[in-house]
Amino acid sequence: MSKKWIGCVTVVLSAVMMAGCGNKIPELTDAQQALVVEYATGVLLKYDGNHESKLVDLALVEQEAEEPVEEETAKVSENEEAEPETEEAGGGLEGDMSDVTVIDQTQAATIESFLHLDSVKITYTGFETEVFYPNQGEDLFFVMNASEGTQLLVLKFLAENLGGAETTLDTVQSGVRFKIVVDGQEKNALTTMLLNDLAYYQGTLAPGESTELVLICEVPNEQAGMISSLELVMKNAEDAVTISLNN
Repeated sequence: MSKKWIGCVTVVLSAVMMAGCGNKIPELTDAQQALVVEYATGVLLKYDGNHESKLVDLALVEQEAEEPVEEETAKVSENEEAEPETEEAGGGLEGDMSDVTVIDQTQAATIESFLHLDSVKITYTGFETEVFYPNQGEDLFFVMNASEGTQLLVLKFLAENLGGAETTLDTVQSGVRFKIVVDGQEKNALTTMLLNDLAYYQGTLAPGESTELVLICEVPNEQAGMISSLELVMKNAEDAVTISLNN
């Protein structure tokens, strides 16, 4: 910083401090003195070729110092006028729902679309009630027994590869949770060790190949023979959808 500009600052400070009527030195508050110093520093830096100014417009600073009450009143007035317009345009909190993901239940949702499957189609084929499942087949890896007073409700699905190449079907990585609504009563799908459990299936399907997948829950014995409606609820971290399984 050159001595030339230091001298300029000194002159500016002296001129401001000595300004007033006649030879009377005006009394400045601490805030006013700070503004004087800031102004003088801004003048100095403005003419310093090695300095890139990042200060706000000094004219605005002077205006704020001279009319602080009027500007504050103006801001309050603007806010008071803006509130009614916001309520009318956005309807309060209801107007801020644009970022919320909502699934339109009137549209035909599918299992494969919710699981983000490209070439695999999953179709509900029906249900059965059993005391244990599976009840046939060789070399059964895992067999489920119903709790006392209940039966297993087994929902069956057909997963089919409609593409022209082998595809991997991995429902575990989707993080989707399944619930079964039986006659209006929601039940959690049981966690199983079945190799064809829809919620935990991992396998590959050749072009045109299909495989049966299942979801299972328990229902009371008296309800097992008279089920009238079934729905499948799928949930992940962001969305939820309900699909009717009535044939």
